[in-house]
Amino acid sequence: MKKIITLCCALLLLGAPLVAASSQLFQYTNAQGELEFNYTLPSGQEERGYKVIDPITGEVIRDVAPVLPPDQLAEKLRRDQVMRECRDELDRIYQLYGSEADIDYALQETLESLETRIGQLQANLRQARRERDRLRAQAVDAERGGRKVPQSLSDNLQRSRSQIATLEGEIELREGERETTRTRYDHERARFLDGTCPAPGAVAGRN
Repeated sequence: MKKIITLCCALLLLGAPLVAASSQLFQYTNAQGELEFNYTLPSGQEERGYKVIDPITGEVIRDVAPVLPPDQLAEKLRRDQVMRECRDELDRIYQLYGSEADIDYALQETLESLETRIGQLQANLRQARRERDRLRAQAVDAERGGRKVPQSLSDNLQRSRSQIATLEGEIELREGERETTRTRYDHERARFLDGTCPAPGAVAGRN
């Protein structure tokens, strides 16, 4: 209501009656920083931005942003991207969790799954090492007996060593996931509790 009253006053000051809904009224801030309403835009106003107003309802039909220099436009696009990513992240988090307890439960479930997988890998590693030791003992016995180590034995020993290296690498990877998992859920908990995105002026400093 206040907007419509202000708009009507502006129309009266312009000396124009209320016009048909198809007419366009422009609202803009002039070069002196003053708010103006007019049916035409002054020269250069397109670069400073303006709004198209419905003169009957006072509602904004279109909001035209100021034209920015390339460097400022690039910074604005970057800030907009950061804001979109932040909002998307918050949307995802609030869709996944209804409470902080849900986050704690999800963390515990993930850690338990990792521990189970690590336990399985460690069991497989122990078995692979026993098999390697058995094959190695056979090769040593052959060499001590002056016999040539069979090619099949050498191949099996090499496969056993390769399997051990693979298992050791996966265990190291899974153990590293425990820390990254805690870090990820700590971040999601903080975002869940905060629930805000940085103000436009603060976005530039976000990593």
